[in-house]
Amino acid sequence: MLMQFIRRLLAKPRGGPVAEQSPAVPSGAGSADPTAALRVHLAAHPDDIEAHCRLAALLQAAGRDRDALNAFDQALTLDARHAVAVCAAAALAARLNAHDRAIVLYRSAVALLPDQAAAILCNQGASHAALVQMPQAMACYEEAIRIQPTLAEAHYNLGCLLKDVGRIDEAEQAVRRAVALRPDFHQAHSTLLCLYGLHRNHDQARLLQEHMRWSAQHASGFTPLARREDIDPSPERRLNIGYVSGDFCEHSVSFFIEPVLARHDHERFRIICYDNWSGDDAVNRRLRRYADEWRRISHLSDDDAAALIRNDQVDILVDLSGHTVGNRMLVFARRPAPIQATWFGYMCTTGLATMDYRITDAYFDPPGATEQNYSETLVRIDSVVAFSPAPGSPAVNAPPSQASGVVTFGSFNNYAKIGDEVVAAWVRILNAVPTSRLVLVALGGDDPIVRTAIEERFIRLGLERAAVQLAVRGRTALPGFLAALQEVDIALDPFPYSGGTTSLHTLWMGVPIIAIEGDSELSRSTSAMLRGAGADALVASTVDHYCELAITLAGDAAELARWRAGLRQRMAASPMLSGDTVTRSLEGAYRDMWKAWRNGSAAGMA
Repeated sequence: MLMQFIRRLLAKPRGGPVAEQSPAVPSGAGSADPTAALRVHLAAHPDDIEAHCRLAALLQAAGRDRDALNAFDQALTLDARHAVAVCAAAALAARLNAHDRAIVLYRSAVALLPDQAAAILCNQGASHAALVQMPQAMACYEEAIRIQPTLAEAHYNLGCLLKDVGRIDEAEQAVRRAVALRPDFHQAHSTLLCLYGLHRNHDQARLLQEHMRWSAQHASGFTPLARREDIDPSPERRLNIGYVSGDFCEHSVSFFIEPVLARHDHERFRIICYDNWSGDDAVNRRLRRYADEWRRISHLSDDDAAALIRNDQVDILVDLSGHTVGNRMLVFARRPAPIQATWFGYMCTTGLATMDYRITDAYFDPPGATEQNYSETLVRIDSVVAFSPAPGSPAVNAPPSQASGVVTFGSFNNYAKIGDEVVAAWVRILNAVPTSRLVLVALGGDDPIVRTAIEERFIRLGLERAAVQLAVRGRTALPGFLAALQEVDIALDPFPYSGGTTSLHTLWMGVPIIAIEGDSELSRSTSAMLRGAGADALVASTVDHYCELAITLAGDAAELARWRAGLRQRMAASPMLSGDTVTRSLEGAYRDMWKAWRNGSAAGMA
């Protein structure tokens, strides 16, 4: 039914369900191509608005979003006030990243369906957020909650926005409210897990407990798919490896997965990528070339996606998302593959009983030190990081302080990671180095309202404004990001949730990073990268040590120059930039997992 289609289309984690209509149009039942009868009908009746809508519904259900939007546009040319077409076209435009158009359509939808205004505003706010229009997004969510206080999606969206602008405690309250209103809202519950990791006082035992609670609540009721009787147990046969991600696009994950996808031995491994992203960009198109098979699954239910993976006879299924937005944890809960593992997309355990392994290395998870933090068995390879520097990266320049006399500290990390304790440490450093400034990048930082709020936060926590310059900027595309790093002398890593891809780009640009080494993967990722590059001297053990290292380095121009001149070479010589080394080590781990499964010494579907 069209009503069911629209509900599925609009009931996304960042959008609420909108009222629908279900017009009676030819269904195409009995046809091998469900759209065939509709196309014949429309050829004879081109003014049948409901038939255009039905055609669009079928196209979207098949994952053909652009064609579906075109079909809804045909309906809108006949009646620009057709409520179903307006709402569905808005949602499809948003899925295709045409957010400016989506916002215009959502505004029309509010007028057409005032009784569903809260849900529509929820979706409109998500499009504003995608365009980094943070105040407008906030206004939409707050108005949606005012109109319908029980709309879980509005509270969830508000929580995500609050997280993005660094208001973590308020974000947690909003997301908790969403989970309380809708206990089955598994993505909101996943986001709540991510928020736990952002707190300085997070406890590893509690993190594991909370992740396992998520699993018990959302992932424990599924019966594993039927046994595959046709599994060939030969130890050296070609293995079918499946990668599942919502980030096969211009996203930090692409910098890690591309070097591996480009180097897999296709004679020994059949590579199948399960793409949970609905868009299209140059990175996505490039990644597709590396896989033997590329499956779009964003439009598939968890049951259908799991069935597809099982029918592809995947031997080892690898998650690249964890509990981040766009994950398919509930596909893994159905165990469509005999062996399942998670890798680098999420710096924590998944908590899933059906996730057998976590792929890591000795820097991120030193042997004997962190096993208790995970529900998965740890498998260590030579380097969990396989980094591909941006083509055409700018040359490493001299420390900018040599010319300006001002030491520039920088943080280009996700502002959500910067809690009050981090700000207090940075204030301490800045106040101790009077000829210094901090360049901070934050989502929406170009907006005066957002920028002023950040500046006031630093002043509230003790920044001596007269002595130190705080420069807040909005996030930018990669070329601008790399160019901005040329203005930075010393990078300051957030804690406890340290940097990831940002740290790798920063080190590649020759900028030393001061980082605290925590007791978990999420709190030691930058320190692991530093140690992997032989830069142990930049790793701190406590907040006091962190501040001391930053202040001392800021006062030593010769040492700054030495780090600047040598970091790129250190990176180039490390396993992190050897895609061949990482890929061969990873493939060896896959082969070991397979042999362990064959011998009955590892969890998995028989």
